[in-house]
Amino acid sequence: MTELNLAAEMVSSCSLRLGRGEHKTAVKGIRAICQYFGGQMVFLPKFKKEKSETAEEIRGVLADAVGDGAAETMLDVLMSQFGGVPLYIPKENRAFRDELAKEIREKYDGTKEMRGELCRIYNMSFSQIYRLYHRAIEMEHEQKQPSLFSDF
Repeated sequence: MTELNLAAEMVSSCSLRLGRGEHKTAVKGIRAICQYFGGQMVFLPKFKKEKSETAEEIRGVLADAVGDGAAETMLDVLMSQFGGVPLYIPKENRAFRDELAKEIREKYDGTKEMRGELCRIYNMSFSQIYRLYHRAIEMEHEQKQPSLFSDF
């Protein structure tokens, strides 16, 4: 059985609707939602005519992250495709693990001060930061490894 990754599905749907070259915008918006609502059940209405505080809250979070135009488009997509049922919004450090790992790898300079700063920025423990840092190193090594089946 394959696991449904809600955040990945949201990013995919939003980036398709936003258009070519807007994948980073979709990721930024969905990450903002996961930062704000992460770990909570959220009910998003299916239609705009249903006035909802949650929809307005999501619109505000998206607008702060990606701007008003993209926020409106993303909210339309989220409401039409994911609205009408309660959704569990995953925490950012679970939904965007690989992206966070890459960011931490880029920012970490090996100093004790930066380690503490990363813990504060991402609101994670040192061991979580450490695991993500080494996850990024593993991903780099995996990308460099040639595949036996790349010609197929």
